[in-house]
Amino acid sequence: MLKIKNLYKKQTNSFINDINLMVEKGSLISIEADREFSNTLIDLILDKEVIGSGEIYIDQIKHSDYIHKNKGNIGVIFRDEGFYDRFTVEEYMRYYTEIIDSKVNYREIMLKFSLLEIADKRIKTLSYTRRKMLSFAREILKEPELLIFQDPIFDMDKNATGIILKNIEELCNKGTAVLSISASFKEAMLIGGKVYVLDENGLIEAEDKKEEAVTSESKEKLEFMHKIEKIPAKIEERILLFDPFEIDYAESESGVSSLNVRGEKFQCMMSLTELEERLRCFGFFRCHRSYIVNLQKVKEVVTWTRNSYSLILGDVEKSSIPLSKGKLTELKEILKI
Repeated sequence: MLKIKNLYKKQTNSFINDINLMVEKGSLISIEADREFSNTLIDLILDKEVIGSGEIYIDQIKHSDYIHKNKGNIGVIFRDEGFYDRFTVEEYMRYYTEIIDSKVNYREIMLKFSLLEIADKRIKTLSYTRRKMLSFAREILKEPELLIFQDPIFDMDKNATGIILKNIEELCNKGTAVLSISASFKEAMLIGGKVYVLDENGLIEAEDKKEEAVTSESKEKLEFMHKIEKIPAKIEERILLFDPFEIDYAESESGVSSLNVRGEKFQCMMSLTELEERLRCFGFFRCHRSYIVNLQKVKEVVTWTRNSYSLILGDVEKSSIPLSKGKLTELKEILKI
């Protein structure tokens, strides 16, 4: 549905560097990118910025031609949006239904997003979460062939996250191509689909890395490491040593590992694979290619959709850690559930 080929664009604060991407009908692509990269990519797709070089096609049609003739087939939800604040929620949905001549029952959509209960509230009184829900509900009225969603679950509570993810999955099942762009790598992972990272180096897929074979010599080293009950992390010029039981979870982003302890993040010199080997005997579990979690800190296993799961920790922030579908069975065996 969406094809990006050798796309290049240099801006003051962002550099789209020779990226290639294909978003098929009914598929979900999730990209982690900072605000500038995210805005630039969306503007290029929507023909609001001139391409430096490369090509963009929507449904096999040059994007500028498609936008000119079929703009209504594309749903777009930005992180921050303007509304007719004087409207109530229902007035806004009814107005938009009439404007685009939608055949969708807008009240059914409101129900799916828990908006019927606030139908008479004016938009200016809504929280950020409710506004995001309203934006998504509005775009579903289009029955879009392509949906571009910026920061879908940013600053969302557990209930709102579940609603967003379930409706994204439902759209994909109906054949909509969904492109999600998040500022957080963890959020991009939780949203699911095929995950990429976009930065000045280009667009890189967050693929599973093949585990390196462990030689007998390295096994001996690991056995020795298991006897050492301190995990090193770095902060500025200091080396901190953490007791494994202090660590809530470890994560890897852009090849850099970090330890999360009491709501703070500390860079670690070891790879996630090394951390996994060292922490396994202390009750840690590789729940995702980019995450290792202390199972003693897990308070809840959440099923968002049939293919999206997460672990909720009992820390102050109630951290939500992605759980790969393929790891669910293994986790159940460990926890005997």
